[in-house]
Amino acid sequence: YAQALLGHAIPSGDVAAVLDRALDALIPQLERGKFAATTRPHPRPLRTSSDPRHIPAEVKRTVWQRDGGRCTFVGDSGQRCPARARLEFDHAVPVARGGQATVPCVRLRCRAHNQYAAERTFGTAFMDHKRREAKARAAAARQVEERDVAPWLRQLGFRADEVRRGVAACEAIPEASLEERLRLALRALQPPHRRVERIQVMAT
Repeated sequence: YAQALLGHAIPSGDVAAVLDRALDALIPQLERGKFAATTRPHPRPLRTSSDPRHIPAEVKRTVWQRDGGRCTFVGDSGQRCPARARLEFDHAVPVARGGQATVPCVRLRCRAHNQYAAERTFGTAFMDHKRREAKARAAAARQVEERDVAPWLRQLGFRADEVRRGVAACEAIPEASLEERLRLALRALQPPHRRVERIQVMAT
């Protein structure tokens, strides 16, 4: 379809040329989401947040440009890490020790060197414990998301207030399967006749 849309610009339909166009459009979107990159920055006061780990978009953008979109870790030999993938914003002074989300105090680090710095600061055992906790939270969040009836009710066309009522009806059976929870939500909502066919398909 992209080849067809680019029929006038790329008459040959060359896949490499089409992909080149696609990547030219994709990369700015990724940079905007990852580093708050923009070609038209507007000076404005830094947004505040109750989360001490929050890094304002203005800080992200400046740090990314300053560090050249590359890990800033420098080894004992004086060689800088060449990594440009899996980059993270790292507080030079850990937040737990009063670090601030300002341009001088934030740097780019690849995932490996960010973890390495954290282990040197807090110890390997502490960081292993934190990683296990993070994995457990992620697993629990995925489980809740998989069991949540709200997305299914929204797909069936229920209004926001109806979705909330359906979810509330399921609170009495937190250990039930998704199918059982969905059936209970649908019974509680008593959907109108025009939804019956779709509901029967979803429930089965």
